[in-house]
Amino acid sequence: MSLKTFPFIVEDSLAALGERISLARRARRLTRPDLAARAGIGLSTLVAIETGAPTVQIGSVLMVLWGLGLEGTFDTLSNLGSDKELSALMADAVPLRVRTPKRRSP
Repeated sequence: MSLKTFPFIVEDSLAALGERISLARRARRLTRPDLAARAGIGLSTLVAIETGAPTVQIGSVLMVLWGLGLEGTFDTLSNLGSDKELSALMADAVPLRVRTPKRRSP
């Protein structure tokens, strides 16, 4: 695995998300092994999520949120409605498909 550095804001956000997931698990009186089994992931993956590891697959995070009954909360995180530039373009400027331009033969 390559040693990749992440911006501090990304690391901080992942650590905060992991802490919130840990708090939600403990508030529900779930052990790590119980939540990992409920979410269908390994214990080491859950530990990585709770500690804010940047290499965890997004699907695993969503499964943990589902296991906690918080699957709808990711919709709030992923809402692009607050992106003013994207909203301005949504009506007619964003294509349904983006294709690589065809090369013209000489």
